[in-house]
Amino acid sequence: MKRDASVWTVLRIRDYRRLWFADVVSDAGSFITFIALAVYVHQLTGTAVAVGFALTLRTIPWFTIGPIAGTFADRLDRRVIMVSCDLIRAGLVVLLPFTQTAGQAYAIAFASGLFGPFFRPARAALIPSTVPADRYVHALAVAEVSHNVMHMIGPALGGVAVLLVGARHAFFLDAGTFVFSAVMVLGVSIRGSVRGRPAGVADVWRDLKEGARNLWRDRILRSAVPAFALLLLGFEGAIGALVVYVQDRLGRGGGSYGIVLAAAGLGTAVATLLLARRPRAAPRTWPLVAAAASPAVLVLVALRPGFEALLGIMFLGGVITSGTLYVDTFIAERTPDEGRGRAFSLNGAMLTMGEAIGTLGVAALADHIGPARAIAIGGLGGAGLALLALVPALSALRAADAERAASGAPSDVPHPVPDAGA
Repeated sequence: MKRDASVWTVLRIRDYRRLWFADVVSDAGSFITFIALAVYVHQLTGTAVAVGFALTLRTIPWFTIGPIAGTFADRLDRRVIMVSCDLIRAGLVVLLPFTQTAGQAYAIAFASGLFGPFFRPARAALIPSTVPADRYVHALAVAEVSHNVMHMIGPALGGVAVLLVGARHAFFLDAGTFVFSAVMVLGVSIRGSVRGRPAGVADVWRDLKEGARNLWRDRILRSAVPAFALLLLGFEGAIGALVVYVQDRLGRGGGSYGIVLAAAGLGTAVATLLLARRPRAAPRTWPLVAAAASPAVLVLVALRPGFEALLGIMFLGGVITSGTLYVDTFIAERTPDEGRGRAFSLNGAMLTMGEAIGTLGVAALADHIGPARAIAIGGLGGAGLALLALVPALSALRAADAERAASGAPSDVPHPVPDAGA
């Protein structure tokens, strides 16, 4: 479509293109390490709970220091933050192949995870400075589509990397992607606005409270953000147990585990493209409700499906989950630009908290009742909790849909607004 062509021309802007390349390549590397770490720890320990613990360690910084990191992204040179985080993570990940015990792998995984919460808010805050104001929405659209495509192919890349070079050596590939990302970001000419580092704890606390207020005072965001986190508790909680189901129950290798995760990414990517083709000002309430219910699809795993059937289940789950796209659009629409880095960092903190609790909880349950039943229970629980969290916002969501339709909104891509509504 003509509109799609105009959206993608944003990649002609040099600074934005460099950020986009950095993000896509780094995303690929992260998926390689995600798959390799799960397979490697399982090889070392043979238990689902150990896999769940390793994956959880990488997420803990997001909901502990993550909100604080967002305040720095609104104050310091964002380009310097991103380059520093990339190079430090490259140095840490390259140590993983030399570990001999699960404990050593845990320590490095945790250390490398400390820098993601600083990188992501800085990137989100820098993008508006790299494009003209009238192209910002196009930059958001390109980033969102690319992210969903990477969710489709990223697990497959990780699986192929493990198949070709083994779990240990796959970590070198991720280290290389961090170096590439640093080089790309270093070439960005825009520094971003710099307010100066916080003078003390009081400044950080004040910034943090302001960011939390921007989410809490909005009726839609205070329900949609935790609903999304609870959705991940169920859906992402299955990830650690799935590696045991695929390898021990189905008798397939680590590469097949990556393909299973790729099926969910494929479903999300296909459905996202369909959502983008919906008529302008189309309602966003029902896709959000469907996304909240999506983990319930995992109850089908209790039937102990074969590999092909499992691919179908994960694809279906990915399709239904695609409505979570609108959580990010609501955040972009309903928070002030100068506090958007904090808003996204707080959102990320809640998401990873849900993911961490689900990953560890379902994995621990899998060691007692088996991976199939644990995945099913986690999926039903996550869906139920997510729907309960979203219910208080349904009337506000419908009202927002009606207002958007009446105003003739030009697209499904959010436009920044100066302030959040109550």
